Amino acid sequence: MKDILGVCIILLAFFSVIFSFFYKKRQSFVYKRMAILCGLVTVGVMAIFLLTAHVDPTIAKSIPKDSKKNAASTQPDPILATNAGMPGVTDAATDALTKKQIQHQNKDAENSMNEKAMTPKILSDGTKEFILTATPIVWNLYQQKNVNVWGYNGQTSGPLLRVKVGDRVKIILKNKLKEPTSLRFNGISIPAKMGGIPNKPISPGSSFTYEFKITSDMVGTHSYGSGTNMDKQINYGLHGVLLVEPEKSMEYPDADVDAIFDIGSFIVDQKTEENVFTLNGKPGPNSPNLQMEQGQRVIIRIINSSAESYHAMHLHGYTFQLVSQDGHHLAKPVSMNVVNLAPEETADIEFVANAPGMWMFHCHILDHTMNPDDEMDEMSGLMTNFMVKPKGKLKSDMSGM
Repeated sequence: MKDILGVCIILLAFFSVIFSFFYKKRQSFVYKRMAILCGLVTVGVMAIFLLTAHVDPTIAKSIPKDSKKNAASTQPDPILATNAGMPGVTDAATDALTKKQIQHQNKDAENSMNEKAMTPKILSDGTKEFILTATPIVWNLYQQKNVNVWGYNGQTSGPLLRVKVGDRVKIILKNKLKEPTSLRFNGISIPAKMGGIPNKPISPGSSFTYEFKITSDMVGTHSYGSGTNMDKQINYGLHGVLLVEPEKSMEYPDADVDAIFDIGSFIVDQKTEENVFTLNGKPGPNSPNLQMEQGQRVIIRIINSSAESYHAMHLHGYTFQLVSQDGHHLAKPVSMNVVNLAPEETADIEFVANAPGMWMFHCHILDHTMNPDDEMDEMSGLMTNFMVKPKGKLKSDMSGM
């Protein structure tokens, strides 16, 4: 600002002299008026310059000479938003994973969909012990998009934990991250020291054992995930699914197909909002597809593990029944075409696969069905396909549907 004012003063003074010179030569009042105008404007600009350049001498004396240039550094830091400094996950090298490793990750997502649960260690007193290790991992999203995320036991979403009413469980969390973390369990009643306030963070290199008994009020679809710095750590991949079954039966004994879709989110490309959405850790077109046969009764368990985003899950070609919310069965199922889930909500929906063909299952917030910088896949992100095979049709014949 001061430099600009200085240049203006010089130019105005120059033009004032020029106009005065022409007035003396030609005695034209036009040049006289212009010279006077330039002179007045010059005085005004000089006044502004002096005002902006003025420094209170008492302030100047109070600042040591060698520290004046660093005066700004002594001021208190501004109050930052809670997600300041957390732009999201970073890219890994495009060749950070082999084709075989990517296929293994895709298989983990498919196994989660098909409810292949982690096998616990059975202790001498019958307690079921699960060990979850939180570590940094490289995860493939789509095409050559590999990112540095966090996961449990090398995957995100984490391993499915399945327990029954009456079980005594121990879940040991080992922290191999470079910052504290912890676990919390949504929708189940456990002792406060196992996840209440305060939920004590586990230091890097340490572990903690969460121990509780499974009771009948816990039956249903639930989630687990980080209880420390949650906005960041959940969006880094620290979440998974906990299924609680009745003691001597299955929750949905009449279901022919029982599948899980855990919705996750990542923030990529240094943005500030969630912009990649996944099913069991994978966005479309790498999200797992579900196959079923015509006439089968299907249960879909949906978990919204996004830290910040609502989702509106929609199934083409069907009206489904909402039969359970947040692990609690509804007294009367509700017919719908779109089910809305806030963060951490779960919903179990049911339908009979009576319409053969390939049907899209996706979020109806449509920018959730696009991957950033993915020009090859028109529909991607939070979407997958349900393939309903006509009776008697071989699996290999589904490609033309």
